[in-house]
Amino acid sequence: MLEITRRRGLATVGTALIAAATGCAAAVRAEEAWPQRPVTIIIGFPPGTATDSVGRLLADRLSRSLGQRFIIENRSGQGGSIGAAAVARATPDGYTITIGASAPQAINPHIYPDLPYDPRKDFTPVEQLVQLPYMLVAGKHTAFRSVADIVDKARAQPGTVTYATTGNGTTSQLMMAMLAKEAGVRMTHVPYRGTAQSLTDIVAGRVDITFDTMIGTLPFARDGRVRAIAVGTKARVPIALEIPTTAEAGFPGTQGGAWLGVFGPAALPAPVVRRLHTEIEAVLADTAFQRAIAEMGAVMDAAGPEDFAKIVRDDYNRWGEIVRVTGTRLE
Repeated sequence: MLEITRRRGLATVGTALIAAATGCAAAVRAEEAWPQRPVTIIIGFPPGTATDSVGRLLADRLSRSLGQRFIIENRSGQGGSIGAAAVARATPDGYTITIGASAPQAINPHIYPDLPYDPRKDFTPVEQLVQLPYMLVAGKHTAFRSVADIVDKARAQPGTVTYATTGNGTTSQLMMAMLAKEAGVRMTHVPYRGTAQSLTDIVAGRVDITFDTMIGTLPFARDGRVRAIAVGTKARVPIALEIPTTAEAGFPGTQGGAWLGVFGPAALPAPVVRRLHTEIEAVLADTAFQRAIAEMGAVMDAAGPEDFAKIVRDDYNRWGEIVRVTGTRLE
């Protein structure tokens, strides 16, 4: 009887080991098999924005390395939240992902009361890609050559200085809200759907200033269409060392930027997460890709799934406090 029991026990262990081995093999096959058809990368911002520019560069590299097309689909609106919501609702099979940003993932939940997603539960963080320095620029129709010039006019003539942003609840709006609060002035907000539209109106003299990503603003400053005033970073940005920081201009509390990273829907299979993470990190390690990112005005800042998840959680809390302190509301 003991012998029979021992044999049954060994058989059970053997079955479990076979099942475990089969499961591992299936996971490996799933990881190797993905992707078997084109992958859609949803971008919650219009073409020409920093998120779109970085997304297209990454999509091209992944298409080449994985042998399937990675297709950019722009679904802009509500500060990136329309695109984020689409990904949150997508089937978690690895064929719909997004380049997420600070705004839809960490800021908008504190601005919009009825978002159809929870950034802490409805996404799978895969990889942080870059940090986006923000730069304050002014139209050539203004007399602004420094932050002090802007503050002086806003203080003397409340509400007459107009500032463009990429929409309600975006990092662009919060950077301006931080400056207005720190300086104790009131300016008039003019929201747009994206960087290209806002800068076009600044160049045309319809709006005075904007605080937007260097990817979007630096080309306009370099060719003389707008005037660079300051960057909202701790230190000067290497590709534009001539531009002072907001701290150097006397406003150390006006500091911030945005990150970009890859997300999938919640419950994205672990093999797909691993494959994506591995392939993206290989792209980020490529010197030509790094050079292209630097020339755009972004800063490489890779972080894997676990570290990126923590960054998102921490940033959610940090921006929530900034929204509260600045009193930022929908307009």
